[in-house]
Amino acid sequence: MKKMILTLLLAWLLVANMNSQGVLAVTIDFQWLGNQGYTAKGSFSYDAKTAPTIFSEKGSGKMRVLENFQVSFYDNSGQEIAKYDNVSEGISSANYFQFNFNTKTGQVFGSIDLGGEGMGEIYLQGVVNDNLALLRVESVDLVMDEDDSPEIIIINPLSIGYISG
Repeated sequence: MKKMILTLLLAWLLVANMNSQGVLAVTIDFQWLGNQGYTAKGSFSYDAKTAPTIFSEKGSGKMRVLENFQVSFYDNSGQEIAKYDNVSEGISSANYFQFNFNTKTGQVFGSIDLGGEGMGEIYLQGVVNDNLALLRVESVDLVMDEDDSPEIIIINPLSIGYISG
């Protein structure tokens, strides 16, 4: 019995130490569905210990809050047509990347621009709860699908993991 209590105490101390010194990584999955059946699915992660209640990220370079951001696009038959890692290890490689999130309500809001930006690539752009469109970059960008009352649906509201730091 003493050994079990000691083991539980050591486990608790380990978690408490990780909580005080490590990163509290939160990963959130999301999706969007267009009127024609095209979908966007993705995930993003940030450190819950340092993230403000509301954050906005834009452009390329070092992000203030986001650690990772991935998005995939699917046609109306469910086939993946494109996949992008807009943010990796806190660095965005996308010049037009734009994302806003409220950590308290768990809602994506405002203007977003997610995905590709080169010729032939696909991206999701617009204003959440107003108008979002899935587009393909061409000489004049081609609208593949849109939604005039769109929202980004959070699939798993909270997935937490500790990363020692």
